[in-house]
Amino acid sequence: MFYFDNIKGKKILKSSVLIEFEPNFQHFFTTKESFIKTNDPKLENAANSNLETVLNHIGANRENFFKIKQTHSTNIVICPEKPALNKENKDTDKSKPPEIFNDTDGIILHKADTATVLHFADCTPVLLYDPKNHTAAGLHAGWRGTAGAISRKGVSLMKKEFNSNPKDIIAVIGPCIGQEDFESGMEVYEALKNTVQNQEGLFKFKETPEGKLTGSLLVNSDSAKSFPDLAKINAVQLMEEGVKTVDICHFKTYRNNDILFSYRRENKTTNRISMVLKLG
Repeated sequence: MFYFDNIKGKKILKSSVLIEFEPNFQHFFTTKESFIKTNDPKLENAANSNLETVLNHIGANRENFFKIKQTHSTNIVICPEKPALNKENKDTDKSKPPEIFNDTDGIILHKADTATVLHFADCTPVLLYDPKNHTAAGLHAGWRGTAGAISRKGVSLMKKEFNSNPKDIIAVIGPCIGQEDFESGMEVYEALKNTVQNQEGLFKFKETPEGKLTGSLLVNSDSAKSFPDLAKINAVQLMEEGVKTVDICHFKTYRNNDILFSYRRENKTTNRISMVLKLG
């Protein structure tokens, strides 16, 4: 179950299934009040101020904070102990930011006192935490990442690299676009359908943009539209990998646009909600 907390009076979202691990493992999702990512010049100062507040709150700095450049891939990086300095800068120049892992949509933390952040605005945030090995993964699963089974890949990497047992992994799926609002072409359905064995409730269809949804009945029409449930598809992928605990956020970016940014609803906004992770 997800609930609101706050940082200096600004709302954040958290999952109750991870409360017992605080402060050894910190996680939350920013909202419109606490956002830290934008390309809007009018909002940059607010985002930077919120970012400073967030980093101070979790105890992160340039020596333990990892960044990635998301590209809707299924690439996942395993973080070293400390971020390296930007390759264009000298090691002695402490004023420059650390290098960013490019073309990366997943990141695994396994060293104590390391932190990271991923950004979203309709795509699906997937968080994996193994409390026995104190290892955490943050994954950015848009429909392309979901089609590439990035959630399965995250579990597989944790198994391979850290000997994680999927039964011990706790999964949290953050706020994303809801099924009713994710109208897409049949090519999206074709890309997603074989990523899970159990498709029950994961797809809805309608024959025309004006037609009514027909539940799980597949419509044989060139004008058909599909409505995948990205959150649940990722959840099923995880459960089919052996994960037992999956908490899906009931807040949705498009429907709950008063508190969350939505790329679709806000005309391709550059504002983002963020998933923040920190190992203690």
